[in-house]
Amino acid sequence: MMRELVKKDPVAELAQREYVLDEIKLLFRLQRLIETDFRKCKYREYYAALIGISLYRLDKMGKIHLGLTVYQMIQHRLFQEALKLLREGKDSVKEITFELGFRDQAYFARFIKRRTRLSPLEVRNLRKAFG
Repeated sequence: MMRELVKKDPVAELAQREYVLDEIKLLFRLQRLIETDFRKCKYREYYAALIGISLYRLDKMGKIHLGLTVYQMIQHRLFQEALKLLREGKDSVKEITFELGFRDQAYFARFIKRRTRLSPLEVRNLRKAFG
């Protein structure tokens, strides 16, 4: 009975859908920016400034629609690239470390190990074992 009293406002629903679409468009733009700039800049404030909204709002949109913060999106992209480079085996771990903008090999090794429980060399050797 209570439902009959509350009428849905089609204009409000449409406005809400438009708002969500705008947020999703911003997140696609963010992902494109991360894809092109993740090697040169890992600062989430940089991406928020490029998009022209606050980092708080960008993080909130990311959490709602993707389940990830801007920082997590950047880290995820870095990790994907690190795995790709390690599997290709063309560059040394040291070269990959600096190519991806890490301070030193120890920090890069912790970055990989935290996500895979393997060292960068072990990740590289997996490619050889299963490759």
